[in-house]
Amino acid sequence: MKKVYFAMLILLVLVLSACQGTDQTPSNNSAHPGQTNSSNTGDLNSDNRSNDSGNESTNESNNGNAASPDNTSDSRHEEEGLVKETQYSSKEEAVNAIENYYEIEQTNVDLGHGIKGHAEGAAGHQYISWNEGKWLIEVNFPNDPEYAVDDYDNGEAMAKTIVSYLEDHFLPPPDERGKIQVNGFREHPETIIQWQKGNKVYVIDQKTADPLDTLQIAVEQADKK
Repeated sequence: MKKVYFAMLILLVLVLSACQGTDQTPSNNSAHPGQTNSSNTGDLNSDNRSNDSGNESTNESNNGNAASPDNTSDSRHEEEGLVKETQYSSKEEAVNAIENYYEIEQTNVDLGHGIKGHAEGAAGHQYISWNEGKWLIEVNFPNDPEYAVDDYDNGEAMAKTIVSYLEDHFLPPPDERGKIQVNGFREHPETIIQWQKGNKVYVIDQKTADPLDTLQIAVEQADKK
C-alpha cells in the first residue's frame, strides 16, 4: 500500500512539473519583439513619407523653376525702354514739352553737306548749334582737350561728324519739334534726343561718350515706322 501511495505521489509530482513547464513562456517570445517591428515599420513608413514629401516638394520647386520665365523678356523690355514715351493731353502741350527750341538765324560755321551752324564760346565751353529740318542740334564741348571725350578734337569736329552721319541716316520726323543735345565733357558725357509726334514726346537719354551711339537708336526708331 505504501508502494502504491509512493508511486502515485511520484506520478503527481511529475504531472505537476510537466504542467509548469508548459505554462512558462520565454521572455524573448513576448509581445515586445512584435511591437518593436511595428514601431520600426512605422518609423520607416514615416521616413518614407517624409522623403516622398521632400521629393514632391523638390519636384514642385524644380517644376516651378522650369516654368519661370527667363530673362529674355526682361532684356527685350530694357531695349524697348531705351526710348521713353510720354503722352500729353494735347498736341500743343507735347510741343511745349520740348523746351528751349529755336531756329538758327545767324550762322558762322560750315559743317559740311550744305549745313551751316552757329559757334560761340563762353567760360571754357564751345557751343555749336544748327538746324536740320525741324530738328535743333546743340553740341556743348570743352575748350580744353584734357576735359573732352576721346575721338573728337573739338566741338566743331564732333558737329561735323554728326552732320555726316545724318546725311546717310534718317531720324524720326517730328511733327513740330525735335531736339538733340550733346555734352562732350569726359566727366559727364551725355546725348539727349527728343521729338514730338501728335500729343506724344519720345526721349532717348544716354550717358555715352559718342553721340553716334544714341543717334543710331533714334534712326532705328525711324526705320520701325
